[in-house]
Amino acid sequence: MAIYGLLMKRMAARLAVLGFGLSLAVTASATPVQADEGWVITSFASSIDVHSDSSLSIVEDVHVDFGSLQKHGIFRYIPVRYSYDSRNDRYYDLTVVSVTDGARHLPYTTYLDGAEQVVKIGDPNVLVSGANRYVITYTVVGAMNAFADHDELFWNVDGGQWPVPKQRVTATMTLPPQAFQKAACYQGPTGSRESCNVTTNKNSVTFSSTRTLASGEQMSAATALNKGVVNVPPPLLEPRARSFPADAFDIEPLIVGIGALILIAGLGLIAWLWWQHGRDRAYLTRNYASRDTHEHTEPLLQHEPVVVEFDPPEKLRAAQIGLILDESADTKDVTATIVDLAVRGRMTITEVDGAKDWLLQAKTGDGSSVLPYEQALLDGLFGSRQQVKISELKGTFHTTLQKAEGRILDDAISRKFFTSRPDYARGRWGCLGIVILAAGGFATYQLGINFGWGLVGLAVLLVGAVLLVTSRHMPQRTAAGRDVMQRAVGFRLYMNTAEKYRQQFAEKAEIFTQLLPYAIVFGCVTRWAKAFEGIDTSASNNWYVGRAPFQAAVLSSSLQSMNSSISSAISASPPSSGSSSGFGGGGSSGGGGGGGGGGSW
Repeated sequence: MAIYGLLMKRMAARLAVLGFGLSLAVTASATPVQADEGWVITSFASSIDVHSDSSLSIVEDVHVDFGSLQKHGIFRYIPVRYSYDSRNDRYYDLTVVSVTDGARHLPYTTYLDGAEQVVKIGDPNVLVSGANRYVITYTVVGAMNAFADHDELFWNVDGGQWPVPKQRVTATMTLPPQAFQKAACYQGPTGSRESCNVTTNKNSVTFSSTRTLASGEQMSAATALNKGVVNVPPPLLEPRARSFPADAFDIEPLIVGIGALILIAGLGLIAWLWWQHGRDRAYLTRNYASRDTHEHTEPLLQHEPVVVEFDPPEKLRAAQIGLILDESADTKDVTATIVDLAVRGRMTITEVDGAKDWLLQAKTGDGSSVLPYEQALLDGLFGSRQQVKISELKGTFHTTLQKAEGRILDDAISRKFFTSRPDYARGRWGCLGIVILAAGGFATYQLGINFGWGLVGLAVLLVGAVLLVTSRHMPQRTAAGRDVMQRAVGFRLYMNTAEKYRQQFAEKAEIFTQLLPYAIVFGCVTRWAKAFEGIDTSASNNWYVGRAPFQAAVLSSSLQSMNSSISSAISASPPSSGSSSGFGGGGSSGGGGGGGGGGSW
């Protein structure tokens, strides 16, 4: 059961971890600027014609100087997709018409890279250096904005993603007649309110930078048009391709309601399953004389008083009682069984290496009194050998524990102490929890990435997690098993308060070793030994050889150390076999459409 619990924890942690991930949001935020590449843009001049249907014709005349560097050409990045609201992206319809050097056409390719349109200019078989000119002509639909008192083009002329400085940036907007209302210009890094030059003419506006713009800086131009001169349609929108987890969890009444309903129903079902299959059974009546064997689910708030028992219930052995109490076999049960077998004459225990190790030596005896789980333990300890040190068990003893555990669980089932084997019960509910957990993780991602309904999947995931955690409480004792458990608690109370009965112990000192295995299971070896302080218990010892004369207090300390060593042997792994608007507070450098940047290749 210890191994099962470890696997469940590890699997839950991995699933928990595998259920979530990070992705890129589709936005027009600036890309981190690369280091200066050692060339320069001597002039970036943009000509922007605004048509009456609000479409734009743009010509960018870019002069660069590569100096002695050998390059194929340049890239131009232009954002064409922006986050509009919680559900939609705004996009521009951008078409590249031509790329020339002012006199002849240049080879180029275009492609979308996330939210940006990329124009890659140059011949991969040709290298250029020194001064070069690139004239890019393209059209844009959907970039203008309509406001209550004006229409507007807010355009980032050059973009801040260039890895080199721009010595001069200019832009000229040509407008329909009677369209101009006002203009504004901003330069510098993203968010800057630094102004640049604006010159107006009859039907055009010219914008120009006042200084060299360093890498990461740009110029944005805003022009307001009189309302109605240009036909500005609504923005071009399409449902946003959701990213996980940023866009997966829409907070809407319907989604939250369905998620809450699934969570409440799931938790309610788990509670009902625990009530039916995890809570202990109990006899309808405590009148043993009536022999009434009818059972019902143990009442939730009923707590019966603990009655002291002076003997193990039904003469059960220590490991059997340990299983009844905690529904699992563990290290203390193994230690108790080893001591019990030694007390009953099936082996001797000798301290070696200054009580840092123990030598177990097998002895012949009556095999009819050895239970199957005890025989499995003896076979695992000795096999064909006659003696073994506990330190030699590391890396191999966990298989013996599994085998002995299976047999003690079978023993409990044969005595009808549980409705099903506790490990099977934990396994069934734990596996169901893992399946629901995995389904919840899958549903969280799929519903979230496609519809924003991630909260619904998350509710399923939480139900699976709760079921996985509560699976340890699913083993169910029968009424007979619960009755034995109650009596075992009474017996434990007796051994924890053993000092009350010192006078009786003085008259029957051999009870110390007879009940010592039970003290190990109950975790009260020190208290049990203290009850025999000053009483000679050596007459009952023919199984333990230590450095000092056999005394209860000395043996107590040694057994606790031995239990730790056995625990280490069990836990050791076996050897491995391999290994906005542009005016007022909304305007700044980097704002508006367009922008982006570029680079060389």
